[in-house]
Amino acid sequence: MLKNIQTTLVSTATKRFHNASNVKASHARSASLFSKVGLVAAAVMTASAPVNAASFLDGLVDVNFLAMQNYQSIQAKEGAFRPVDEEQSAGFGRIRANLMFKFHVNEYITADIDIAEEPNDFGNNGDRDFSFHNDYAGIEFDVFGLTKYERENADLTLRLGNIGGSPFQFKGFQDGADNQGNALIGNWMTDYATAENGAQLRYNERFDSGVLRAYNVTGHITTSSFGEAFQEDRGFNYLLQGTLEFTGGFKVGLNFLQANQGDQLRFENGVASLDGLTTTNYRFGDGENYNFSASPSSERDTHVGIMPGLDQTTIQLNLAYQPNANTSVILMLGQSSDDYTFADTEGNAVAGITYFGTDGVADPQGTTFDSNRVIKGESSVEYWTVEAQHYIIPGKFYLAARYGEAENTSDLIAQTDNTVERLQVAAGYWFNDRTLLKVEYVDQDEGINSGGQIGAGFDGITSEISVKF
Repeated sequence: MLKNIQTTLVSTATKRFHNASNVKASHARSASLFSKVGLVAAAVMTASAPVNAASFLDGLVDVNFLAMQNYQSIQAKEGAFRPVDEEQSAGFGRIRANLMFKFHVNEYITADIDIAEEPNDFGNNGDRDFSFHNDYAGIEFDVFGLTKYERENADLTLRLGNIGGSPFQFKGFQDGADNQGNALIGNWMTDYATAENGAQLRYNERFDSGVLRAYNVTGHITTSSFGEAFQEDRGFNYLLQGTLEFTGGFKVGLNFLQANQGDQLRFENGVASLDGLTTTNYRFGDGENYNFSASPSSERDTHVGIMPGLDQTTIQLNLAYQPNANTSVILMLGQSSDDYTFADTEGNAVAGITYFGTDGVADPQGTTFDSNRVIKGESSVEYWTVEAQHYIIPGKFYLAARYGEAENTSDLIAQTDNTVERLQVAAGYWFNDRTLLKVEYVDQDEGINSGGQIGAGFDGITSEISVKF
């Protein structure tokens, strides 16, 4: 349910290494998958056709339609929490579709709504819910325009309604059918992002000359829910974000997120239940598109699940360099922590929401649990990611790669075998300016204390074809 989560400072052209013991087996498995993906790509190409965006009522209403179909052939690695995920069939996922409206109320006020059939958000009802939902909506006010305080090359915008927030910038975020701004497939395992209800204020200023060409400051306050949340002792979530853009293609962004939901907890013998509590959705991020047979399609279990999302603090630095219109590099470094740690039924700390065994002890039958209990004690993760994209054929064909690590640095968790690593390598081909085919190889490795939710990791081939018009 996340749309337009940051002011994008990258041009249209920027629409964009692991456990040595697993490499040989992963390559052998993946080689047989390329032929399958090739057949699928040929089949779905015929579905794409260029269509112009539509405006109605003399330009007062803009309408866009987005659709995306994916095909994947991936497997969980040996030792996964759920053994059934180690032998999956290749196949198609559910189609994602979005219908976006923007209403120009007057010169200074706009309203928007994104209506989506998106299983990542709304498929919890046994994966049977195929209804369209309000995925993102709000009202935006041009403050300078409304107050007649005109400033050249600057704007101040107040948004009320659904507020998108995240600590990353300069890269596309994939959310259902809205995937063409993401050079690869799926989002990163530490993309702490979601949309909630509240208010946001954005200030942008641009300069015609000088080393500094533009800057942005954004702040918001939200309730920790996409719906309504009025529970006793529920707090607010806050974001503060700043961005600088320099000559020569350099960009810098710094982000701070804070959630305050811990006062809801009621402890008994040192353990508190999360049942009925509002937690921030930042804890797991949004919009993951790798799916597993043992999970409903709405799960985001390839994201690191270390923190309960109560009193969570995230700080992230983003650096970007675009030397020319065809090449971009992004580096992201961050740290996120919570004042509480997931626990088993006995109150023993566990590395993440998904853990292996009975009461935290390894079970030969491969039992897994999703924790709904917490204890006091800091849980935290430190992470970094580098992403690069280069157009081999400008505007037509690109290659992209993303690699990073996330280390579970929680106080109560053993600091051994506590890292998740992921490598993604992808190619993208634009049939026209509205139709994009992406094919990707992905390989994730998870240490037992890493907080990874698959348990050992996964690898394979996945693909997507999408239209936006």
